[in-house]
This record gives sequence, structure tokens and C-alpha cells, in this order.
Amino acid sequence: MTEKAFVSALKPCLVSLKAGRPYAWCSCGLSQKQPFCDGAHQGSSFEPLRYVPERDEDVLLCACKQTQSAPFCDGAHNNLSDTYAEAAPEDFADAAEVDYTNSEDGEFQTALLDNGCYVVRDNGSLQFSNHHVTIKKNISDETGARHLAQYVAQISQGESPVLSFPDSEVVIYIAAGNGNINISGETMVTPVETGIYVCADEAFRLTNLGSDELKAIITVCPGNVELQLLDEMPDNFNSELKSRSATYDQSKRDTMADRHLLELVNSDLGCEQVTQFIGEVPRSRAAFHHHLYEEAIFIMSGEGMMWTTTKKTKVVPGDLIFLPERQAHSLECTDSSGMRLMGVFYPAGSPKVNY
Repeated sequence: MTEKAFVSALKPCLVSLKAGRPYAWCSCGLSQKQPFCDGAHQGSSFEPLRYVPERDEDVLLCACKQTQSAPFCDGAHNNLSDTYAEAAPEDFADAAEVDYTNSEDGEFQTALLDNGCYVVRDNGSLQFSNHHVTIKKNISDETGARHLAQYVAQISQGESPVLSFPDSEVVIYIAAGNGNINISGETMVTPVETGIYVCADEAFRLTNLGSDELKAIITVCPGNVELQLLDEMPDNFNSELKSRSATYDQSKRDTMADRHLLELVNSDLGCEQVTQFIGEVPRSRAAFHHHLYEEAIFIMSGEGMMWTTTKKTKVVPGDLIFLPERQAHSLECTDSSGMRLMGVFYPAGSPKVNY
């Protein structure tokens, strides 16, 4: 009979590792020096896993011992119970509710939470507009983001200008409508709920092919570049990466206890810096948790409350949330029909990993 590892903790351990120094990760779960080995495995079939980092790094090492990516957490701890870790009744009892305030130009509203976390409502700062196309910026280094910038493009009919973010990877999500995208000379269909990857040296144009508005969430990494409108489309499509898009498919979802998620854009499409996913949350309030990545979240459906350490604010469909890396937070769904969201984060990885 195969021995089973002891679950030493349900959350991974955040540790700072030094380049070139050997570490021994506990695989049995019995060590008193988690997540590292103290010899408690002796006499069992378990052996520690040796790991030597190539650079100084902060990592999440598995403590539940169920990971398939040892020694690193892969989110397996989320499936050790039937429900995702929920907040206790006394959690967040003293959080103050924050109202949305108008920007100086009156174009959009923002709710400021703790440590640079915020929610943007009613679009953002105008970048481009004509009779049929509007592009607004919601998240950038100007609003505290270190790595990502995010734009919302709305196309009532026809096509957008040729858009370029030089030297940055671009990840697009079609939030509404149906159309196509031309990426540096190659055209592909983009139905609703499609994620798209544009390489760093390419340009793109979105076209609305339907009667309803086409809405696209455009995430740029690194985000400290200015949007450029080109006179013509360059002919430099990276043919080594032929597959550039993925459309939501319920049959391909991953499970996290009573939640679901599906990665759309990741390294499978050639995107090395950013991950884009769809998350589905039942009516619930998650326990406080953190991520090692910087994240932008678009609320697709369902209402709820965004909580940080000392503040909270209501969120509704269309809201955009910015989360700095390592910020403690909880996104509560108050809607009986659940909540659906699109998340994009840097550095790339699995949205299942948290601590």
C-alpha cells in the first residue's frame, strides 16, 4: 500500500531562497521545519526533494504535499475540501465601506482601497475616440501599476485604427460582441469570450462584424508604453506562433473546490509574461489571501464586494479591479446566480496558487 503524505498545512509557505544554495523540501509532511526537511521521513518511503535556485527568488513551496509541481505550490490545496476557503464571520468586521469618487474630468469613477488597490467604474481616461470607436485607459503606471496597463476598446461598427504597443506583449479579451482581429497581416475570428495574444513587436486592428457593440479588454505588459496609432498595418506576424487565441469552453474548466477557472492565454499560446483566465465564483466570501502577482480583474456578471485589509467597496458587472502584488484581499460574490470574472496577471503562472 502506498504511503500518503501528511498534510502539514492547507496554504503554501512563502520563502525567500538564495541563488546557488541547496534546499531540501519535505515530501512526507511530518517535518517540524516546514516546508523543509528535518529528517522526519526516516523509516518511511519518502525522500526529500533537493532544489538549488538559479537566482534569488521569493517562492511558494507546497505545504499540503499534494502538488504535482514539487516543490512548488500548484494550487492543489484548494481541492482538499468541498468548498473554497471562506471567511469566518468575524473577518473584516471593521472594514470601512468606500464610495466611488469622480475623476477630475468627470469621465470615470474610482474607489480607492488599501495599498494601491482600486476599482474603476464607467470607463477610464480617454485615449482615442471617433464616431464609432472609443479607447480608454483604466490601469497604468500613472495609477500605481508596476507591470500592467489595461485599456477598454468599444467599437459600435467598423474597425479600429491599427494599434501598437512597442516592445510589450498584448493580451486581449473579447467581452462583448463578435468580430475579428488582424495581427500584423493575419486575420482571425474573435467570438465573444475569446482571449487573444499579440507578440511584443506586432500591431493589431479589431473589427466589429455584428450589430451589437464589440467590447475588448486590452492588457499590456510591460505597461509603461504609450499607445501608438499606425498609418498602416505592418507585415511582421510571428508565424512560429500560429495559434493566438482560445475561446471559453465550459468542458475544459479546472475545479477549485466549488469554484471553476479556465486559462485562455498562457504559455501554450506563446505568452510568457502574462496569464489570462476566466473565473466562476458561487455566492460566497473567500478568506483573505494573497498572490505573488500583479492582477487586473474585469467583472463580467454578478454583484459583490471587494475587500482589502481595512476597506471594502461594492462591485458590479463592468467594473475593473487593480490588485498590487501580495495585497491581502477577498472578492465576495453576493449574487445568488454567482459571479464570472476575467483576470489577467503578471508574472505568468497559475491562478490557483495563493497564500
